Amino acid sequence: VALRDVNVSIAPETRVAVVGETGSGKTTFAKLLTRLMDPTGGDVMVGGVNIDQVRFGSLRDRVVMVPQEGMLFRGTIGDNVLMGHPEASREDLLQCFHDLGLDDWLGELSAGLDTPVGERGSSLSVGERQLVTLVRAAISDPDLLVLDEATSAVDPSTEVRISRALNQLTESRTVVTIAHRMSTAEAADRVLVFDNAELVQDGTHEELVAQGGIYGRLYSSWERGTSNIG
Repeated sequence: VALRDVNVSIAPETRVAVVGETGSGKTTFAKLLTRLMDPTGGDVMVGGVNIDQVRFGSLRDRVVMVPQEGMLFRGTIGDNVLMGHPEASREDLLQCFHDLGLDDWLGELSAGLDTPVGERGSSLSVGERQLVTLVRAAISDPDLLVLDEATSAVDPSTEVRISRALNQLTESRTVVTIAHRMSTAEAADRVLVFDNAELVQDGTHEELVAQGGIYGRLYSSWERGTSNIG
């Protein structure tokens, strides 16, 4: 989806939810922020610097995207987390699990950090793969975190752990979340609403509910239990 006339400035340490139906441009916006896609016109600036002027390795350290589906490679949990910061020590890894409130989960695994994850993380559940992906993001200590909110149902205990880890991970960081749940938008500092590749609404949850429009319709639908915002 090619975005048109999008002009957004995001203040540091702001939690932004990006909302819209499937195909509205949410994912394109996230890819532009993380340079998984380059704009054909206009500029993407991070910290006042054009993103295409930042060395790719440096950008990967400062801007991290957590995909909807946690992608892992064959190896151990520790190996996968180290992708986020290859110079990290074993103690650093254990501390990161602790900081995210996940040391209890790590202790339940057969071999802790040395637990094999299988091909593409096949030996772990969907939620457990997401946990490893969150720790990998945390160990890199990014300034900007771009989250594609997971939509797959996970068991209640893992969902609690994901929520707890996310709360710790997003503390004191600029966070842009592609929101698939209206509750995420409700809790954000700011909501960007995309429709047909355009930014059509921008404000707080309360402001946008009062405005009505697309956001008001999506929120009302969610309250009735029928919303799927893509």
